[in-house]
Amino acid sequence: MNSGGSRSLPLGTRLARPVQRLWGSASKTISRHPFLLKTVTSGIGFGFGDVLFQLGTRRRPLDWRRTAAMGAAGLAVGGPVGYYFIMWMERNIMTSAPHSKLALTVKVTLDQVLGFALWHAALAAINEPHRQTCLQLVQPKTKPQPDAKLH
Repeated sequence: MNSGGSRSLPLGTRLARPVQRLWGSASKTISRHPFLLKTVTSGIGFGFGDVLFQLGTRRRPLDWRRTAAMGAAGLAVGGPVGYYFIMWMERNIMTSAPHSKLALTVKVTLDQVLGFALWHAALAAINEPHRQTCLQLVQPKTKPQPDAKLH
């Protein structure tokens, strides 16, 4: 704690009093309701990510039903799965030094690699164009057969 009696902030940063209060309130909420926080932020993130994807692919008008579906997927599946996976990693990966640089690198890498595969599979399950693109990537390329004519 610093001399002012408020919570100390990461990296020794000193911020204006309102920001310090906000940080303290957020820290309390995170520690009291981590599952709820992970779930709600995943829902928001999935929905926002879908809007960015649609804007990036110049899809007009925006498909708000799709955005709502992606937000719901984040809320119902992404957040809970992500939360329990993080909890599993905390209990099982490098428990002797769970916050070391190596442990954090392993956890983030594992989260991203498995998350990438899981969410692409989920998107392919609900999005036909994405499914077709994925199938084209994994199907073996066939070589043209030479003519069977013998001279």
